Amino acid sequence: MRQMQCNGKTDEFHLCCPGDTGTRMEQAEQRFTATKTARAAPGDLNRIDPAGYRLLDSVTQCGNRGNPKVSGGRNSKPGEFPWVALLKYETSGRQFLCGGSLISDRFILTAAHCIVQQPPLIGVRLGEHDLAREEDCTYLGGIHRVCQPPHEDFGVDDVRVHPSYSHGSINNDIALIKLDRSVVLPKSHIAPVCLPIDDESKQLAHDQSFLIAGWGRTDKEDAASIQQRALITRKDVSVCRNYYNNAPVNENHICATGSGIAHTCRGDSGGPLFFKHRFKQHYRFVQYGVISFGGQRCGTNRNQPGVFANIIDMLPWITQNLY
Repeated sequence: MRQMQCNGKTDEFHLCCPGDTGTRMEQAEQRFTATKTARAAPGDLNRIDPAGYRLLDSVTQCGNRGNPKVSGGRNSKPGEFPWVALLKYETSGRQFLCGGSLISDRFILTAAHCIVQQPPLIGVRLGEHDLAREEDCTYLGGIHRVCQPPHEDFGVDDVRVHPSYSHGSINNDIALIKLDRSVVLPKSHIAPVCLPIDDESKQLAHDQSFLIAGWGRTDKEDAASIQQRALITRKDVSVCRNYYNNAPVNENHICATGSGIAHTCRGDSGGPLFFKHRFKQHYRFVQYGVISFGGQRCGTNRNQPGVFANIIDMLPWITQNLY
């Protein structure tokens, strides 16, 4: 399972993991044991916590895209997906190794393996678009230069990993990061994504289309500096189970794949799976999954499926840990 999650060679999206050793992972776990809450206390994992639900329900401006135009191609537009986060690690190499999503003014949703199987997490970046530039700008009509506000960096106050997640597993691969301060909202380039907390937003088609976005590897296996996007389609979980040699993929997962080289290597491990759906009588972007693991090598099999933690099944645990 770890090879699927962290070999950095996937088809549908890059699952960003460093070439870490067992020693490095042990150091990361020891640091979190000493200074952070790495494991949320187990409880009734089927119970929606009223306070946590109210917090999510109070995020009234979730899922609003900063840029109203739907972008084409591989690169997203500045501010197009303002909830996508970058996770920063204490490492001498590439520091942004995983992704996540802003779900409130204080919490980031990500994958558990982005916490347990990585170097120490030291920060979160929001509002980023092009890692290679200080300013994220676009031209309207090819003439007028419009720049979004600068990205914002946050520290980490607390980390909560699903209590049923085990090292190297693909089940319950979900975690929450509490930022060191609240995000001041609203902003044009930073906004939370909605979670499927109402009945309307929980209705998914069997062949539902989703978006993923992040700074993962491109089809040439280079780390992208500009945020990438891709459209992928839901498949039956048996497709992923059979493809990955009877891996324990179940109904707590979402299985999805893209088609063709235009939809490869676009996301970051821990990043969101989302699309625009009915939400509280409006159409908003709602997150349905967290990128967990995928295939082997970009370009070798462009229909390789990816596996995502299913947010609907994880909602009780999420609501119990928003404090």
